[in-house]
Amino acid sequence: MSPPKIITSYWAKPIPDRQFDWSAHYDGDEPNDDGQMMVGYGKIKEEALIDLARLFAERAEATEQRFNEKHRHLEALDHRIVACEACGTEGRVLVTMPGEWDPEDRGPCPYCEGTGGEIITTQPIGMADLDSEGAQ
Repeated sequence: MSPPKIITSYWAKPIPDRQFDWSAHYDGDEPNDDGQMMVGYGKIKEEALIDLARLFAERAEATEQRFNEKHRHLEALDHRIVACEACGTEGRVLVTMPGEWDPEDRGPCPYCEGTGGEIITTQPIGMADLDSEGAQ
């Protein structure tokens, strides 16, 4: 696969500032949903190309950061939230008194801190675990 072609354009704007006279963009690049596309600008052609390269590097770094954040999230999956057995997912300590219809609310559950769920640590599942399960 060949690298995308870069299109450069010169248009002297009717303002004294020359920093936007040259532009550079990738051939076939179209505006995204926000109407934005990657365009580098400069006083000279080379500055516009350098600005476009900077934008490309920033986009690549942002993509890498999103990937790493997702990967960290997957690594954290050894913690699970399960229903709190003490309060039955209510998040409150409810005590039914003999002869009364409505239970008495005694505040947040001390085991799940009022969330209704407990965080437990589980063993990570590896591919070997999945393969042995399927063989049985």
